[in-house]
Amino acid sequence: MSTMKQAVITSPTTFRVDHVARPTPQSHDDVILRTAVSGICSGDLMEWYLAKKVGTVLGHEVVGFAEQVGDDVTHIEKGNLVFVHHHAPCMACRFCLLRQFVQCETWKKTFIDPGGMAEFVRVPADNCRYDTFDISDVSPDIGVFIEPLACSVKSLQMVDHREADLGIVVGCGIMGLLNIQMARALGTKIVWAIEPDASRRAKALDVGAQRALTPEEMREELAGKKFAGADYVVVGPGFPPVIEEATKYVRGGGSVLLFTPTAAGVKTSLDLGELYFREIRLLPSYSCGPTDTRRAYDLLRTGRVDPRPIITHRFSIDDIQPAYDTAKKGGSALKVLIEFPFS
Repeated sequence: MSTMKQAVITSPTTFRVDHVARPTPQSHDDVILRTAVSGICSGDLMEWYLAKKVGTVLGHEVVGFAEQVGDDVTHIEKGNLVFVHHHAPCMACRFCLLRQFVQCETWKKTFIDPGGMAEFVRVPADNCRYDTFDISDVSPDIGVFIEPLACSVKSLQMVDHREADLGIVVGCGIMGLLNIQMARALGTKIVWAIEPDASRRAKALDVGAQRALTPEEMREELAGKKFAGADYVVVGPGFPPVIEEATKYVRGGGSVLLFTPTAAGVKTSLDLGELYFREIRLLPSYSCGPTDTRRAYDLLRTGRVDPRPIITHRFSIDDIQPAYDTAKKGGSALKVLIEFPFS
């Protein structure tokens, strides 16, 4: 049987490359992809989260070429460059009808086999049916951004950008930079970025923020009399002090979008009475669904969002450990991609 390389997480900070059998179709609705590119997600750098993933193959930002296509699959052809979401909903339950896809029981149970950090990936029938599609009109290193950008699409669509004069994005890692571009694409007039790292502040300006401030500079804005508050704030870092401070950036009646979870069991202290009288909406946003991935694809395909300036490093599967080590360093290291031979 043919073999392949895959990267297995061995601890919250370490990885190993194994040679294993390639996945094979399990039904006439499956597709086998030859992986082209897999991105390292910022969520996959959280050690408390990775502790639950030991022994598995990570990689949910993945695109690949259709190597085998089941007889009953009609929307994918062999050789197509394909986007696949690692979770896919049933599209028929109450949650799906409300477009609350991540609450769908099918969405929670679906997965790709084994994960994007492998040379070949099996797309099971449920995934293939509703959130897998041909993206042959974009390059692999553009297509790999569909899933992360779709998370921005879902989150940022929770506020009305037609009425938004000022949006603030807290944290300018890869997702913060996508959130800045997404805010501008949706119509927010002015976007500020809050970020302690100088190189990331500079990149925030490059991708569309009008101002990029340190947290200390933002506190000075708050102390002044001219700052009326943002219409919404997107909080990237899942740290209680950052979340607490970000609630001060928003105007009365505005929204705070919680983009990243705090660690399991960690509590955030908020003055709910103060938030109540200011009518501040706290809006958590987890992952994305089929409507979000298709909108993200359209934004990338048409160039309204261009992720190429934030790709900083490219590695092979054999260098999975230095790839993750690089991504964890932060600073000027932004999007780190694992590329596979596909020519």
